[in-house]
Amino acid sequence: MTILVTNDDGDSEGLRILLGVANKFDNAYAIIPNRQRSAVSGALTMHKPIRLHRIESNIHSINGTPSDCVLFSIFSKEFPKPNLVLSGINWGDNAGIDCLLGSGTIAACWQAALEGIPGIAFSLAKKERNWHKEGWGEKEKIAGTVEKIIKTLKPKLKPETFFNVNLPTDLENAKIVYMQKMQRDRFGVAVEKRIDPYGNPYFWISGILKKTEKGTDVHEVIENRNIVISEIPLSIFEKP
Repeated sequence: MTILVTNDDGDSEGLRILLGVANKFDNAYAIIPNRQRSAVSGALTMHKPIRLHRIESNIHSINGTPSDCVLFSIFSKEFPKPNLVLSGINWGDNAGIDCLLGSGTIAACWQAALEGIPGIAFSLAKKERNWHKEGWGEKEKIAGTVEKIIKTLKPKLKPETFFNVNLPTDLENAKIVYMQKMQRDRFGVAVEKRIDPYGNPYFWISGILKKTEKGTDVHEVIENRNIVISEIPLSIFEKP
């Protein structure tokens, strides 16, 4: 098995943790965006050249999106074609339908599934914005949990299907919960009007966390502090 590891955060601590775990299973390499590409969904770069940059022997970046990274790994012939795509570990959870559709982390797995390659997206619930190395806490515990989850899901992997995994902030007593019911809206939308130093207006779009709804993936990972795994097959779009 050859494993592609990617994300939407670029060269992050979460990527390093996930790549380290992936290498325990099989041959793994990472292709990542060269900058932060959160919330780009499944966007593709079709209007400018893609440039490949070597960060380390098994980590490369491109000036593209997470979906670009997946397609590049499959079709560029620069790398071995992957049999599995792992995406993350994202800083902040990706629970809820809006995240399922808008997250760049999850979009990498959407793209993999479209190409018949199974995938697993990992996200870690974090409220604070200190996503640098010291903000990740016990990285060995995170890596151990991710390894356990991959072992659990490996027999269930199949083409045109991926798993969305959301980890709680505290993994100490977390149990694995399989859940398909997703909260419709994880975030409310705010558009703030501001004035620049030259007196011209500009606008800032941001998301405001909504209350968790009981019985959903969001409530399970945030309030109950459990590991939530949702299986996403492309066949959901084939229902009459």
